[in-house]
Amino acid sequence: MAKLTKKRLTSFLTERLSLADPDYRLEKYGGRWVGHIISRSFKGKDDYQRQHMIWKALQAELGPKPNTQVGMLLAYTPEEWNLGAEDQPEAQARTNKKKKVG
Repeated sequence: MAKLTKKRLTSFLTERLSLADPDYRLEKYGGRWVGHIISRSFKGKDDYQRQHMIWKALQAELGPKPNTQVGMLLAYTPEEWNLGAEDQPEAQARTNKKKKVG
């Protein structure tokens, strides 16, 4: 079994899922890749559909037991990923600056 690198994982997921402008937040944990995939391609799909898409792509690339190399991968749209960002200090500072300028 070939070593699964972050580059290989992101490359085949992007290709197999036809992801538009994906942003990957992945890390190795306990020998498996885990993390988040952010792409506008997930818009209109519920959590089950997103997980099904991801695991189908993983099985097609890695075989019947991809969970030996990949753990939990959660899928978000950019809007979902940034939900609540306006509550963060940096976002508030930008918003306040825009209000003063405008």
